[in-house]
Amino acid sequence: MTETLLPSYPEPPPMLTRAWYIAAESRELKWRPLARTVAGVPLVLFRDDQGRAAALFDRCPHRNVQLSRGKVRQGQLQCPYHGWQFNGQGQCVHIPALPPGQKPPAGACVQTLPLKEQQGYLWVWPDAAPPPPDIQPFYLPYFEARGWHWDRLQSRIGNAVSNVVENFIDNPHTGYVHGGLFRTPASHWVDNILETTADGVRIDIREESQAESLLARLLVRGEVSHQDRFIYPATVEVRYAFGPGREIIGYQLCTPVSAYETRIFVHVLWQMGWLSPLVRAGFPFVGRLILQQDVGILESQGQVLQRYGEHFHSIEADSANLWIQAARQRLQRGAQLKSRRRQVRFRI
Repeated sequence: MTETLLPSYPEPPPMLTRAWYIAAESRELKWRPLARTVAGVPLVLFRDDQGRAAALFDRCPHRNVQLSRGKVRQGQLQCPYHGWQFNGQGQCVHIPALPPGQKPPAGACVQTLPLKEQQGYLWVWPDAAPPPPDIQPFYLPYFEARGWHWDRLQSRIGNAVSNVVENFIDNPHTGYVHGGLFRTPASHWVDNILETTADGVRIDIREESQAESLLARLLVRGEVSHQDRFIYPATVEVRYAFGPGREIIGYQLCTPVSAYETRIFVHVLWQMGWLSPLVRAGFPFVGRLILQQDVGILESQGQVLQRYGEHFHSIEADSANLWIQAARQRLQRGAQLKSRRRQVRFRI
């Protein structure tokens, strides 16, 4: 019997707010306000006269205009409607319409959000409760280590953050979405060893063959080690080692914008010996091409999910995705992950 799905109005997937997310790259925020939305919270980012970044709720308390449409004047954020000015703590420090000597009303302030600038990214905490001291933004390894190089790019995807995370941890799709460039359609067997960690899930991937795609022919010289990690709340690490001193690590740092929109920040590090200049030259093209292919399939999925809701049918090859969903739910509740280990085998 064929399943029939009629158009519906499904409940949007929940967003995890008790976490640090990237709002923007540091280089994007210069001397103009920058509007961003993180986990459904509209923000305005700006820098004061010392260059320090701040994040405010994007609404003026006077007449509820978007502050992000304003300007930065002498390190203060100026509303575009009546010129009210706010400092990085959200306090109103100047109202042009007031007579000399009269101070702004005590309640004329804007809610601020915790912000940390780290390794070229601006991280914000979108939850109403303040961040616990033991929860910090994800720190990129090897960022300034000798012999390592890096590059980055970003995109917006019309799909829920959970599905975007799943895509980057999912091996079976690569031969079809990225066929020829990165793997080929279901051509060989793979063993996935899944294991829970304190902050997520680690997957060791052992492939029978790895030299059938264009990238594999260029990079593979001997045995390849491949490991994926999900790091709570929405980061995926993809690590390839091509023998001693040759390694490429990609981080997909996902920020929920709304229930069905995600901003993805891709940060790639590598140490590849004499091949390092070639990796640097090729990354802008190859990295953007792979990301565009992922964005295309995720946009298609997102359109269907928004109309019909989720109706997934999983198989053994989807085990990593199911483990990640369970880990996200458990860690969001503040519970520890139980120690688990499992091996699954399937074709990719």
